[in-house]
Amino acid sequence: MKSGFYFMILLLLIPVQASLLNPVSLGGIKPDLALALLYIIGLLTGPGEAMIAGVGIGLLQDIGSASLIGLSGLTKGLVGLSAGLLGTRVLDIKSPTNGLFVVLFSLLEGICIAFFMQVHYGAVPIFRVLMVRLLPQALYTGLLGIVLLQLMNRKEIITAIRRETVQKEF
Repeated sequence: MKSGFYFMILLLLIPVQASLLNPVSLGGIKPDLALALLYIIGLLTGPGEAMIAGVGIGLLQDIGSASLIGLSGLTKGLVGLSAGLLGTRVLDIKSPTNGLFVVLFSLLEGICIAFFMQVHYGAVPIFRVLMVRLLPQALYTGLLGIVLLQLMNRKEIITAIRRETVQKEF
């Protein structure tokens, strides 16, 4: 992908997430724009570039939210790596199953963070957090991912940001 696109993501991600997605929160739950964008980056580029983008986006989120530095970087890096592997080997960018994968990645990321919090802080009600917070957020993020992919396909944005030569990584 082009470096200007990454710069724009890093510059605008936190303000857009905070200002535009706050009004559309449902019961305090809002979609994870960073994860949806990272999934699209993974589909378009490949595992290596998406993993680096995921670590960068995750660290930016950690710094912006004053949370434990590195946790979101690790989980977003794994999401980027997985999405990149899916994009190079399995999925097409126009496949309708992309929404399910965004839901799955969002849910797995939330579960990893919840288990870390359980181990580190203790007494986290995992099942309650899963049902009340993580599952609705994952579904909402999946919906956002579908909308973003449809908008990008319709507006020919994907061809503008995709690299000139797409290399298959084996």
